[in-house]
Amino acid sequence: MKHFLKPIVAAVCLSSLTLQPCLAADIEVTTTADSGAGSLREAITNAAAGDRIVFNIPGGGTIALTSDLPTITDDISFTNANVVAVVINVAGASAISITGGTVDLGELQVIGATPAVVLSSSTTLIGDGDLLSTDLEASGTIAPGTSSDAGSIGTLDIAGSFDATDSTIELDIQGGAPASHDLIQATDNVTIANSTLRPNFMGSDYAVSDVFTVITSDASVSGAFANSTDAFALPNNPFLEAFIRTNPLNVQLEVRDNGLTFASLVDGCNQTAAAQELDRLLGDGSGDQVTAITALRSGSTSVVSGAVNQLSGTIYPSIADGEINQIQNNLHSIRDRVLLQHSDMIEPGFQTPWVRGFGMSMEADPDRCSTLGYRQSVGGVELGTGWLWGNGVGVHGFAQFANSDTSIRGVNQTADSNSYRIGGTVQYAGDVVYVLGTGGAGYQDHAVERSMDSFASGSIASSDFDGTDQFGYLEAGLANVFGDSLWLNFVSLQGIRVDLDSTSETGASNFNLNVNGIEDESVRSMVGFSYAKTGGTSLGPATTQVRVGWLHEFLDDNRQAETIVLGATTPGLLAVESTSTDRDWLSLGGQLDWGFLLGGQFTLAYQGNVNTRSAFQTGLAGVRWSW
Repeated sequence: MKHFLKPIVAAVCLSSLTLQPCLAADIEVTTTADSGAGSLREAITNAAAGDRIVFNIPGGGTIALTSDLPTITDDISFTNANVVAVVINVAGASAISITGGTVDLGELQVIGATPAVVLSSSTTLIGDGDLLSTDLEASGTIAPGTSSDAGSIGTLDIAGSFDATDSTIELDIQGGAPASHDLIQATDNVTIANSTLRPNFMGSDYAVSDVFTVITSDASVSGAFANSTDAFALPNNPFLEAFIRTNPLNVQLEVRDNGLTFASLVDGCNQTAAAQELDRLLGDGSGDQVTAITALRSGSTSVVSGAVNQLSGTIYPSIADGEINQIQNNLHSIRDRVLLQHSDMIEPGFQTPWVRGFGMSMEADPDRCSTLGYRQSVGGVELGTGWLWGNGVGVHGFAQFANSDTSIRGVNQTADSNSYRIGGTVQYAGDVVYVLGTGGAGYQDHAVERSMDSFASGSIASSDFDGTDQFGYLEAGLANVFGDSLWLNFVSLQGIRVDLDSTSETGASNFNLNVNGIEDESVRSMVGFSYAKTGGTSLGPATTQVRVGWLHEFLDDNRQAETIVLGATTPGLLAVESTSTDRDWLSLGGQLDWGFLLGGQFTLAYQGNVNTRSAFQTGLAGVRWSW
């Protein structure tokens, strides 16, 4: 039965992803005899990869070797089960030889030769906390810790000399307070000639002038690393590097600034502009701004990236862009509300007041220039009324009141805006051709908060300012009536202008901005069709219409702003822009007027403009009356 199970167990062990075999075992050394049952020689001979050799000789003693021990070629560890250690004397034999595997020598004590333990280039030496008493030579990999895995921090403590010539020394470094790092310490001479040091810097809590002592000797450190002139990049700190400092009694790693510019580390239009401004302020400025920027150079990649994005102030051009797209959807909602309602064509000569509540969401993704996108949510109310005459002429007036919240993706920068718009429409419907014109204007007040916590914890830059807008819309098309159905083919052109006043930020931030006024325009066309159908229901007549079109922007597809960092020694202009929402959208509209409610029809509508980079959607619900 045992012979039958052996291949099964072996297969299971071979399939394991662990570093040690499934059947790793403790093999005890119970005698100081050179050979025989319970001897060290027998333990090494019988040990398999992953086994641990345990000295269990009460009172300790000395194992005097009369011939060479078997060569260790696999993963082996040593430990002592008693307070008193066992001493191995190799005076009658060669040094203990280890030619492969990962080895933890534990508290092993070996005397009688220098070196008394030799590890070849294919061996990895680990260890943490145990005092290894021997003169040791290791030309393979040396990785303090309980394993050779990156992140296993430990101390390799050697009572004796340590020759690490031609070795690779892997050291884990964890910055912060308190700092934690691998350490090799010896009581006698340490030789590092032609060895290679490979530090692994973990985390991002480092600063210029941090020093980590990684090798110490009570006697001397001699030789030079093969990579003694290398500068080691700290993977999570873009402005920091470390270099080797070899001293008579120790080896240290010292952190310093690598001298790179902010602009050399970023990509993207706004990011590059803001990074260049940081470089300029660092070179030209003084006081708190320079102190904050200098401290930033010790920050992590995410902190540096956050600071660049926060300084750019993308929120300001994004407000202008959001206003334009908000007006875009509002124009479409008015168009679908007033244009050639099917019931209007049947019963001319009446007034049509309405009231609707609406909610809008806008999403703009980062663009090809890595400009941060934005999100905007809007809630408001729309009031309107109109008069339709039998000769095909109709006029309407409307007012919209809304509140919106705009936020920049990836940084804590927000704007709270109130909008007030009024406008009117004029339409004419002939036998086939129709024309619709719309125009109006609006006023807004904005309150902006820009978190600048990448520079100083909790710092906020705030501003309050006003804005205005004007808009116009012209549509012409062909109308075809089929019984209770209406089919429209049309083209339209709209123009929108948004003006934001200049403003100066206040708050505890050392990087408040003075923002020049923003003036931006949009000219868009749409080609499309719509279909409406009216029918009777138990709750009264219902009219459903849908609209599909292709919307195109002729002018810039993003907005620009110019800012100046307040308090700079030499002010410089920082030009930033909003994300590109692209030039073409699929435009969709839908509306349902149904039944009677308080003497009027319930109305429900949807407006949407979407492409691969942005989406602007509106939902409306309310009541329309006719008399």
